[in-house]
Amino acid sequence: MGSRVQNTSKNFIASALAQIISILLSLVSRTVFIITLGEGYLGINGLFSNILSVLSLAELGIGTAMIYSMYKPLAENDNQKVSALVNYYRKLYTNIAIIIGILGLSLTPFLEFFINLDTPIDNLKLYYLLFLGQTVSSYLIVYRTSVLTADQKGFLTAKNAIIGNLSTMLLQTIILLITKNYALYLIIQVVCGLIVNYLNSRIAVKRYPFILNKSELNKDDKKQIWVNIKSMFAYKLGDAILNNTDNLLISKMVSTTLLGVYSNYVLLITRVANIINLVFTSMQASLGNLNAKATEETFYRMFKNISFIEYWIYSVSSIAFCLLFNDFIELWIGENYVLSPIIVYTCVINFYLKGVLYPIWCYRNTTGLFKDTKYMMTIASAINLLLSIILGIKFGLFGILIATAIARLLTNIWYEPYLLFKKYFKQKVFKYYLTEIIRALAIIIFVILSEVIFYYYYLPNKILNFIIKFLYCAIVPNILLWFILRKTKEFDYVYAKVKIAMVGMKTKIIKK
Repeated sequence: MGSRVQNTSKNFIASALAQIISILLSLVSRTVFIITLGEGYLGINGLFSNILSVLSLAELGIGTAMIYSMYKPLAENDNQKVSALVNYYRKLYTNIAIIIGILGLSLTPFLEFFINLDTPIDNLKLYYLLFLGQTVSSYLIVYRTSVLTADQKGFLTAKNAIIGNLSTMLLQTIILLITKNYALYLIIQVVCGLIVNYLNSRIAVKRYPFILNKSELNKDDKKQIWVNIKSMFAYKLGDAILNNTDNLLISKMVSTTLLGVYSNYVLLITRVANIINLVFTSMQASLGNLNAKATEETFYRMFKNISFIEYWIYSVSSIAFCLLFNDFIELWIGENYVLSPIIVYTCVINFYLKGVLYPIWCYRNTTGLFKDTKYMMTIASAINLLLSIILGIKFGLFGILIATAIARLLTNIWYEPYLLFKKYFKQKVFKYYLTEIIRALAIIIFVILSEVIFYYYYLPNKILNFIIKFLYCAIVPNILLWFILRKTKEFDYVYAKVKIAMVGMKTKIIKK
């Protein structure tokens, strides 16, 4: 167990450091981007990213299915099986790269359908092709690093991620300041991405040299993998539509320029979410290992611990977003880039609802539950698409964003926990629902009270006001959560594991 805790801690700390550095660099890079290129290019950047995310549906969920297939052979030191899986993964990803390339090229004549700009931008097809090139190339080498993820060694690539992000954003910033050339900006992104993937693949080969062996999977193994892939594809299809169509609809139905303004909020939410979700992705391989050995009671107790962590982190983050978002945007790039409070709250609702599902999704990917939930995300995406069009016509940006929240509430927010409790925990799910409702209401009440406080005690100095609100968000919610939850078993468990991780890190530093 200690080994799992240490690996989880290493994965989280290394990846979190990479993400924090990435956030800081992103703010600098985005600022230069806005100053040199403007809102129109910002909207195009977000739009093309989403188009390529939808095209990545061709991935079919292969990555998740292949990593799931590696848990057992890695635990059993079956190197030949792992090698065969990696080789099969390579073949599949090569085909995916070709398919995405063909699909991407076929969309080129229809790009203008999604773009709604007051001032036209030249060379749109060139920019789109560079985005496409980056996406296609990412599938050519990265398959080797899957074994690092499955074996809880993802932290080994953190250094390359940090250096890669630093180099990419630094070079992009310099290019924009000197040339204001968006094409060169994208070329740097493609080249640096390829270099990082290549270096990461070398790490995988050095640690697991046997993955270069030309082992082959037998027919039964391939058949089982494709059963998992087909299940994941249905889920991935719905997930892509649910999470990646909003930008397309905003650009078409509202404005590509407004999409650029909204993308600043998405950037910050995504970066913060990436750091938070490292907690759960770092645990995922540990859960895969635990699943093979644990009893139902142990597995359920671990779920409660993970849900406890999720609530603490996502509640504090949601409160901070509600109270600080617009203040930060105004200080960062100006009041012209600030959206209305109702839009901010809707963004935070979507952020929180997605966060609530992360403990469920950890178990879904490590238990094979994705086979049983494969159609639910498709239903959610269909509801979202329909509501987004209806509410988008009526309410604009707010309508499109709230449609996503409604779609989640009507589908996977209740169904996936129900299935997990019924099939794996063998318990009734009602208590879980009640707990989550109470937790959400507590956040809403706290935000309302806090907004009232800062409405009456607003300081005219914007920087000082932001600092005070930031300290408030960092201290008050955490103290309240500690006071309320400090006597629970989940708190004791998490506190004990944090102590183990800290002692392990301290011992390692002393030895060095």
